[in-house]
Amino acid sequence: MIVPGSQSVDGTPTDPANVRETSREPAIPLAPSPPPASDRKRFAGPETADATLIRHLAETAAFEGIGYAKAARLVDAFGKNLPRLLAQGDPTPFIPVVGDRAASTLVAAWLEDLARNDIVVWLVENRLDVRLAGRIVRLWGAEGATRIREHPYALMALAPWPLVDATARRLGVPEDAPARLVAAVEAVLYARLQDQHTWISQDDLLGALEGILGFPPEAAERALALASAAGAAVALSDGWQPAGAMMMERYVMARILSMASGPPIGDLVARDVGDEELEGWLDRTRLAAGVELNDEQRAAVQLAVQGRVGLVLGGAGVGKTTVLKMVCEACESFGRVVHLMALAGRAAVRMREATGRPSSTIAAFLKACEAGKVALGPESLVVIDESSMVDLPTLYRLLRHLPEECRLLLVGDEAQLGPIGFGLTLHAFATMEEVPKVRLTRIYRQAESSGIPVVAAAVREGHLPRLPSEIGRGHGVVLVATSREPTCDDVVCAVAALGGFRDDLRILSPVKAGSAGTVSLNEEFHRQLSRGQPRLRDHAFALGEPVIFGRNDYKRDLRNGSLGEVVGVDDGILTVDFDGERHTFTGAALDDVALAYAITVHKAQGSQFRTAVVPVCSSRILDRSLVYTALTRAAERVVLIGRKTILSQAVLQSAAADRRETGFNRGV
Repeated sequence: MIVPGSQSVDGTPTDPANVRETSREPAIPLAPSPPPASDRKRFAGPETADATLIRHLAETAAFEGIGYAKAARLVDAFGKNLPRLLAQGDPTPFIPVVGDRAASTLVAAWLEDLARNDIVVWLVENRLDVRLAGRIVRLWGAEGATRIREHPYALMALAPWPLVDATARRLGVPEDAPARLVAAVEAVLYARLQDQHTWISQDDLLGALEGILGFPPEAAERALALASAAGAAVALSDGWQPAGAMMMERYVMARILSMASGPPIGDLVARDVGDEELEGWLDRTRLAAGVELNDEQRAAVQLAVQGRVGLVLGGAGVGKTTVLKMVCEACESFGRVVHLMALAGRAAVRMREATGRPSSTIAAFLKACEAGKVALGPESLVVIDESSMVDLPTLYRLLRHLPEECRLLLVGDEAQLGPIGFGLTLHAFATMEEVPKVRLTRIYRQAESSGIPVVAAAVREGHLPRLPSEIGRGHGVVLVATSREPTCDDVVCAVAALGGFRDDLRILSPVKAGSAGTVSLNEEFHRQLSRGQPRLRDHAFALGEPVIFGRNDYKRDLRNGSLGEVVGVDDGILTVDFDGERHTFTGAALDDVALAYAITVHKAQGSQFRTAVVPVCSSRILDRSLVYTALTRAAERVVLIGRKTILSQAVLQSAAADRRETGFNRGV
């Protein structure tokens, strides 16, 4: 690391036709040699049909030997007839343009994946992104081209309403067609999912429909009636849900309540453990190992060993790590098998370090289940740490893989930010009396008044304590007050006062834009710290720099927010170490990697650093949960930079997760 001077798995639908994916589609892989940055910018499209087709030919790995220059010459030579000529299977017309070998490869590759390329042509003609072709093929196979031509609103599962509606209207779909009206309802519901809600009131839905359709209220009501009859919208209370989200919420709630109220598991190996037996074990462990648990922690271990489902809740410094370790030891003593996991890779690594037992990401666990590498039964306890990050689709997929007799323990802190994806899980369950839970409240770590757990606990309750104003050598929380919005220079000075940037320090900003946003901060630290280091050609990456992965990639087992370090920049290939696993990136895949001297607080969830520097930037998303989450990402020291009035107002602002509208608190 550079230091100045002194890091659908099971095939169930997660698309909001069923429910839309919240992570974007993987980019089509490029050929091994990426084009110059100027060429990629020129054809970044899809500004025109020609530019889009050029990008498809240049960026699809199957078209070996066809880069941007040759693709442009082909489009210039043959224009809109190019796809038809390629489908004829004769390379002869293309030899004068790209050469014998490239022409033969081009035609063979086009014919080999004719279904996808037929879809690409349709997308090009309708000025849609050709990268949708892969998703269309996965959804509908070789019939994809026919389906989207006959039912263009089927694309609502993959593309936004304005693009799909404009395409359908160009194809002659009447403005009052039932398919269009139903799609408009779905568009409103999908937009709500993008804002993490799974429910909308009827008045808000009708108002949004009038805005989308430009129709009078009676047309909006007809659209809603048609969507309801088609099963695209489901009534709940005095509002509506998208069908997929409703199905997920009902399934999850039914499973959780069934586990909470179910009878004891009648299994010889996974027999129920009585109170007296467990208390005896805890007492013997205390005497033998000197592990002293308070009443809350003992209750948490009891819940994990004796219950079928439960929550262990608590903020920073209350001993959740100690409880996790004791849960593992107790379960193993009574013949149980514990499966430890977390959503983020770094959280899973910390879990493994804290307990001394194997742990994995949820995605890796589900892959192992599918491959038959994990046996689950009544003796199994699945433990998810940092559960506040787990969204509805993820918990739904996990529960689908757990047999009825399996046990589940969610560990987390509902005061943190809600999941990046839609819906709520831990936050919702924490308010339900039917779900067994233990809340840890006694703070053990850093008892001084400026210690992180003490300050975090105060923020959690909605007030800001007095904080030191100077960066010293001690631990705790410092507020470097400014009379204006914090700037990039303010952050640079704070990092310098802490001894410079290093791997165990991270800048956590609420925002991407602005002087103290992640974009400007990463540019400045890259400019200052990458001098003299080997660099990746045409990209802003240098050896030793911190980077972050920007989407969910189940093949790589990387999540949106995975943090790593650049360990190779050879021959246009970027090599990054993510938690001990090396991954290579080239071409379009490089767009999924970004510098991470500074990351957003949302992306920091699941990670922890020794020191965090937090510019307190004014933003609509700055609230109590964001400040609290930023504070609890650091183990020893937090430096807040900004106006005290802005910070105080943010701490008073209730958490965004509390304002999410879901079906869980409306009778699902």
